[in-house]
Amino acid sequence: MKKHIISLSALVLASLVFAGCEKFLDTVSYTERNTSNFPASEEDAMQLVTGIYATMNLDLRDFAGTCYIMQANLCSDDCYGGGGMDDSETQAWDHLMYNDIDHQADFWTNCYSGIGRANMAISALDKVEDEDLRNQLLGEAYILRSWFYFELAQMFEIVPLVTTVPESVADAAEYPALATVEEIYGFIAASLKIACDNMPSTPYGSILTGRGHVNRWVAEGLLARVYLFYTGFYSDKEGKSITTLPLMDLETNTLSSETIGKDYVVSKLEDCIKNSGYSLVPDFRCLWTYSNKATKPDYPFMDDCADSWYMDAHNPEQMFHINAAKSSHKYNYLNYYCGLRTFDSGDYKGVFPMSRGYGFATVNPDLWNTWDENDIRRKGSIWSVWEEALDFNSYQFGAESQMEETGLWQKKIHSPACYINGKWSFEFTSISDYYGADKDLGRKKATNDFTLLRFADVLLMHAELTDGKVIYNGMDGMNAVRARAKLPQIAYSVDALRQERRHELAFEAIRWGDMRRYGKAYCIAALETQLGGRIWNTGKETTMKDQGPGYKARYEATWGFRPYPQMEISLSNGVLTQRPGWDSASALYTSWK
Repeated sequence: MKKHIISLSALVLASLVFAGCEKFLDTVSYTERNTSNFPASEEDAMQLVTGIYATMNLDLRDFAGTCYIMQANLCSDDCYGGGGMDDSETQAWDHLMYNDIDHQADFWTNCYSGIGRANMAISALDKVEDEDLRNQLLGEAYILRSWFYFELAQMFEIVPLVTTVPESVADAAEYPALATVEEIYGFIAASLKIACDNMPSTPYGSILTGRGHVNRWVAEGLLARVYLFYTGFYSDKEGKSITTLPLMDLETNTLSSETIGKDYVVSKLEDCIKNSGYSLVPDFRCLWTYSNKATKPDYPFMDDCADSWYMDAHNPEQMFHINAAKSSHKYNYLNYYCGLRTFDSGDYKGVFPMSRGYGFATVNPDLWNTWDENDIRRKGSIWSVWEEALDFNSYQFGAESQMEETGLWQKKIHSPACYINGKWSFEFTSISDYYGADKDLGRKKATNDFTLLRFADVLLMHAELTDGKVIYNGMDGMNAVRARAKLPQIAYSVDALRQERRHELAFEAIRWGDMRRYGKAYCIAALETQLGGRIWNTGKETTMKDQGPGYKARYEATWGFRPYPQMEISLSNGVLTQRPGWDSASALYTSWK
């Protein structure tokens, strides 16, 4: 984190959460509100926790290209970098290289801002008298703090561990020491365990703090995700069998002799599946925005679907999401980054319902070509110009110098177009049924959320940890998910489970973590499926090839971790030194070769 952020954290974070303001240097009167008298009411306590959620929204803002969501999708085998000739950073990510060593400085800062707010809330919420509300709010703070650290750990592996609110400005001014991997995961696990064990067991539609807030069930699902990544990735990296998560004693901030094993994680997943109230949406397509009421009538792919999009926060499968809204700086720019690159003609009607954008995260043809065409999720996740363009000739390969173009575009991170009273609109959220007022919100104004965890993932993780134990509607989790996609039941196997996860969760920023935890050999083989794929660079047909040393050499050098921002290294007074594999000779990407 930037040193000036640490040095001001005791004062600035207080102003942030007490004032409920997102401007970093806003101030309040400390004679009226301070840590001894705030929160003074349940409303104050809610405001305190809401301030943590506000930092999550930064992942969706105009610099969304720096966030873990984008990085995880581009680094996985599902996507190429895409973008234009000047978007070198997206192509660099895809090839596990860098174009700007400080590109993820904002991501670093945002995570530590959220961690600071969470620490402040945890230190103050004991003043809430209502036990259920106190446990709910404390659990939310623990979950969100764990989320920020898990993203940091997947991005950089080893980072400073800030566990409490600094007691003085002098204390805050000292750059924190790097924690060990065990300490970071022990801290994450201990925080999630508190949330799992103490938050109210209220079904998702009746959560005390309202729809869209994290809850006990989210803690249980995230604990399983953390467990699977830690035990899978580090068993491979360390060359030994790791079957438990470390636990930190949060009173002493030292590792405990206790750990979290598979049985505990499975018990929490079963608690979630049986008691949370979450369920699978009947039609996979209704999870995604192209099924919305405005787009659906004009989209042939949806003709046989009786239902429509389950709006954000009213979706029984959506457990944890980043909120976007129609207010200043709260739009979802991820949608825009992954839209079709602007056509020279500006006419998108022939490629309905796709809309404009920067052309990031073009789809690896190998994913499309190896996916059973009878699986509705294939076409439900990917738009193919050859199969879906209403007017193929209206599609322009190489529009605005599009790179690594495949004619395949993902549909999940997208805000589709619609017609309003017969008039074309770039974003469906312009209609009054959603967030607008029957007008075109305009460029980059998507307001649908990004889902971080959904119930299908919980079912798949349970199947993986129990080798296919029956748990939901008389089926194991893997086959329950397949049944929703109208696919036949199959015997559980590791390979089948992995394929099911890839198809069900494509483009949801999960595949990259899965590839890495399956082992180095699996990950490299998956990355290399991108090579030889047909692409167009600025409209000229060619094939994908290695950039720099190549996927294999880059993964072996970095294990998939990103470089520390150089500005953080400079500010750290020697605490941070650059990660292995990030020398400019082997890692710097300048342009496509």
